[in-house]
Amino acid sequence: MSGDRVQQSTEQVTFVYEPTQADYTKAVRRFTFGTWPGRRSVLFVTAFSLALSWTLPTLKRFSPITTAFVMACAVVTVLVTLPRVLARTAREQYADMEEYGACRTVVREDGLTTTGGELSSDIEWRVFPWYFETDEYFAIKTKNTRGVFVLPKRGAQDPADVDRLRALFDRNLRRI
Repeated sequence: MSGDRVQQSTEQVTFVYEPTQADYTKAVRRFTFGTWPGRRSVLFVTAFSLALSWTLPTLKRFSPITTAFVMACAVVTVLVTLPRVLARTAREQYADMEEYGACRTVVREDGLTTTGGELSSDIEWRVFPWYFETDEYFAIKTKNTRGVFVLPKRGAQDPADVDRLRALFDRNLRRI
């Protein structure tokens, strides 16, 4: 049993990859539309916009047609703005990683370290408590901000590293 703990605490998985804009675009969209926290934020913004667009015209005693028009405009605004916000978020997240060039990410029980070029960053699990997985990548996500870190599966040094990384994430993060 103590031998398992020693092995578990020293286990690490290394991924070497070149980050791409597409990885971050897919990850931001997948989080927003494919996880409950992401969908909840979209629903909240939509509900808030509808409530506000109903309340203000009603308080001003606008006609029902005017109120309906204002509510329709609020929905259209959300539908037009949301894709732009998601695209900007993905660009910003990718821009942070693009500076690294070819990345080497080492994932351990206490967090991960990414190096590339002359840059290096350490992430503790408490900063990124959530993760999700697709066929192409793992993504770890902050809880209260738009931050996402993408770890493409193509960077695995060995096919078994994908399973080892998933197990490491499952022990330290909450899957969403």
